[in-house]
Amino acid sequence: MGEVKFDLMSSRRLLLLSVLFLCLLLLNGKVGLSLSKEEENPIERREEKLKAFREKKDRFFKEDARSPLNESDRKKFKSLIYYPIDLKYAMTGSIEKYSNEPKPIYVILSTNKEVGRRYVKHGRFKFKWEGKEYTLQIYRPLGGGELFLPFKDKTSETETYPKGRYLYIEPMPGGKVLIDFNRAYNPFCEFNKKYTCPFPLEENWLDFAIRVGEKRFR
Repeated sequence: MGEVKFDLMSSRRLLLLSVLFLCLLLLNGKVGLSLSKEEENPIERREEKLKAFREKKDRFFKEDARSPLNESDRKKFKSLIYYPIDLKYAMTGSIEKYSNEPKPIYVILSTNKEVGRRYVKHGRFKFKWEGKEYTLQIYRPLGGGELFLPFKDKTSETETYPKGRYLYIEPMPGGKVLIDFNRAYNPFCEFNKKYTCPFPLEENWLDFAIRVGEKRFR
């Protein structure tokens, strides 16, 4: 009888150890997956990634129920209009964060509606273009959320959306970021007036033309 109890207890221990080992494997797999994503350099195969991103976005606009297009535009939609890809407009660097002490810096961005939208001034991104240094201010919504980078350039009002476009901030290894103007995109109010879109302040107006990214839709 004692031997039966011993075998039963041993089996339970083995089962428990097996479960713990499996959990460790799964945990290590998740950590490894997370690290591989963080360590991936977004510059690698950049043009290929940009083309794939555009195809995915066009499908979203055409097929997804959350598309900003109204029904009549969706029926005839084929693709967004882009400038050719030019990788010299992909800038790498660091965000110089502003201190929140003694209190955050607040700004109000005007919108296409009557009410402006308030943001926290998160930091700034500096880059050089044709020997001249430029600075873009980066904002964060109140209460947290994704960083927001609106800008305007010399193509506005003629080739691109008049009030400016938005930019993605892509993390890179070592705490740096990539800001690629090839991914400059229009606010949703360019496609449908029901959306509320904040516009860049003059501090984010650039004095040169950026002929990459999305063009005007209409």
